[in-house]
Amino acid sequence: MAQMVNIIINVIGPIFLVIGAAMLIGRRMNPDPRPLSTYLIYLFSPALVFRGFATLDLHASSVVGMALVALLIPLIMMVIGVVITHFRPWTPERKSAFIVCLFMINAANYGIPLNKFAFGDAAEPLALLFYSVQIVPANIMGIYFASRGAVSTKQAVLNVLRVPLTYAALAGILANPAVGILVVPIPIYRALVDIAANASIPVMLALLGLKLAQTQVRGLLRPVLLATALRLILAPLISVPLALLLGLTGLPFKVAIVQSAMPTAVLAGALTTEFGSDSEFTSAEIFVSTMLSVLTLSVLLSVLG
Repeated sequence: MAQMVNIIINVIGPIFLVIGAAMLIGRRMNPDPRPLSTYLIYLFSPALVFRGFATLDLHASSVVGMALVALLIPLIMMVIGVVITHFRPWTPERKSAFIVCLFMINAANYGIPLNKFAFGDAAEPLALLFYSVQIVPANIMGIYFASRGAVSTKQAVLNVLRVPLTYAALAGILANPAVGILVVPIPIYRALVDIAANASIPVMLALLGLKLAQTQVRGLLRPVLLATALRLILAPLISVPLALLLGLTGLPFKVAIVQSAMPTAVLAGALTTEFGSDSEFTSAEIFVSTMLSVLTLSVLLSVLG
């Protein structure tokens, strides 16, 4: 019990202090979260992904296993979401939002600092690698499903193509010193890596706090709890044998499991808001999964040690 209390206070606590401050500002001043969502989608998240790939040590032994876990977890959760929503009498917008909530993992603003506080500085680049890899397919699928609830399939595909995150990932790989194909001018590199990327996690936390301050769970509790159970419990249970199968051990194994157990990402709310899906359901799911993650992640970190 003492270990769990220590985890809640010293590992999870600092993150929730920032979220709580943003929630307080949201309730007192009621700012519009949409501009923050736009900046997050089109500037700060792409910059963080670019830094993740551009600074990645491609020769590290754990890179392949970590990358495969990060790729497969969102895909597996997407399939589970599609199967479940097929049997639910929900609107297309609700079905799309439910699926998006399952595979969009809060592995950046929550997962990166959490792993660093829990496991030390060595965990931060591993957590950033997981985030950078999983966010590419999650972003593509997220934009597609968030758009699909409100527009045609053709328009949903066009929405995927106009968001820069995937291009940022490709540019980061090409700019990686081990690849060396793309030479980024120093001013642009510093603007992305040292300024915009550093701003991404605080902006995500602020947006998360604003979303939580404006969230109403009433009338949505049953589907939200279902999505939360799948996100916080089923996903890490799937990731354990997957990580073992891919040869992850030690710190990379722990980071992969913790990242897989993160609540629904605030970016899911940004995408469903931006592209016209059921943002009310997404906001409720972000709220409930984030709050309950204090308990589930405390237990998980206690087990992992």
